[in-house]
Amino acid sequence: MRDEQIRGPDRAAYANIEAEEACLGAALQDKRSVERLKNMSIEDFTEPEHRVLYEAILENNAKGRPVDLVAMHTVLSEQNKLQMIGGDQWLMRLIGSVPTTANMMYYVQMVQECTARRRLRTIGEELIRESGWLDSELDGIREKAALSVRDVKGTGGVKLISQEDAVMMTYDKIDKAQRKDGQSNDRIMTGIKPLDKMTGGLSGSKLMIIGARPSVGKSIFAMTICMNAAKQGKKVLYISLEMEPEELMEREFAATSLVPLTEITSDEVSLDSWQKLAASVAELGSKPIWYCTEIHFVEEVRKAAFNLYENGGLDLICVDYIQLLKTAQKRNSRQEEVADISRGLKWLAQELKIPVIALSQLNRASQKEKRPPTMAEARESGAIEQDANIFLLLHDPDTTELKNEDLRRLSSNLEKRGMKLIYVNVDKNRQGKKGVFYIAFDGDHMRFLPLSKENPL
Repeated sequence: MRDEQIRGPDRAAYANIEAEEACLGAALQDKRSVERLKNMSIEDFTEPEHRVLYEAILENNAKGRPVDLVAMHTVLSEQNKLQMIGGDQWLMRLIGSVPTTANMMYYVQMVQECTARRRLRTIGEELIRESGWLDSELDGIREKAALSVRDVKGTGGVKLISQEDAVMMTYDKIDKAQRKDGQSNDRIMTGIKPLDKMTGGLSGSKLMIIGARPSVGKSIFAMTICMNAAKQGKKVLYISLEMEPEELMEREFAATSLVPLTEITSDEVSLDSWQKLAASVAELGSKPIWYCTEIHFVEEVRKAAFNLYENGGLDLICVDYIQLLKTAQKRNSRQEEVADISRGLKWLAQELKIPVIALSQLNRASQKEKRPPTMAEARESGAIEQDANIFLLLHDPDTTELKNEDLRRLSSNLEKRGMKLIYVNVDKNRQGKKGVFYIAFDGDHMRFLPLSKENPL
């Protein structure tokens, strides 16, 4: 083959220095360009001085300060970085290189196309290395390739969907659900019928928050949903920051075998109870649920989820609970950190297109005031309320809170049987009904029960 027929990669395909400078130069002149710069990331810039200026611009903007030549001179001088990037002359050259800021989006697109190419190159190199090892499973490599390339596709220009396409996509979704007796393949029914009636089950990209004060039963409520999902063949990742796998399984054994948890955790399990526990082994062992109890950071949640997603698939994630998670990135306050965690879980649901259930502690204001809790009482952050697609509030009402005589009688009867009446408020539901229903919590056997034949689980 002739030399001129051999083409190697063009360096310009991986980095457009002029376009990077145009983005920064436009931001120094126009506030609207700063907003567009926020849609970029530091990885979009290939030159060290570009990254320094990018961070300085966003930092000043976040503090409500101006972003112009004078402001950048001041902040970069304070950080001893002005001369490192080329001084005022370099800043002035950036501004002079941009004939008009009206083309900012075009500059951004050119830069992000280079970023996408660099990511594809990295993915290709990783796949080449991985495919060369005989112990690497071919299916796993294929799934990793598909997921990685799909993610890169979303980093370029904005995807536009016409009205016609949107209509047909939505119609097909509704039609598919009807032909599946109200359940599409990707929809997960919680098994709690009043909840399923309001929400239509859980489907892709939804973040469901279950909020309650300690000891109300939110972990068992979430586990009930996860177990019911597993019965439908859905693959579940359950992340607990409070309990070890053995503790979680003891609860599941109690719910399945109906042997009281106190007996399971004691040293004196009766012969009859042993037989019930043994009979539960096969049923519990067949459920496609994976547990992770060694996670501390939201970034680790993402890694665990992607690990399962790329190696066999994943349909549902449950995190117990938000306030015990941390972020690797330092924040000024715990409220900001919890907001990052909530948003991280929301993005994870959107990335994998599967529902995520996250538990949240509530403060004790409602308990002191003898009333049901509200979404605003989620501890340490109001962002949890904002990010949720569905927000459930669990509450164990005091008898004095129950205005209805039938409910008071029911609560009293449940207490005599060692159970509690639980108030469930679907307080937010972006694509369904809101409302309140009651359910019984059997703490001895770690399960929730229907209250009547008219409102069965």
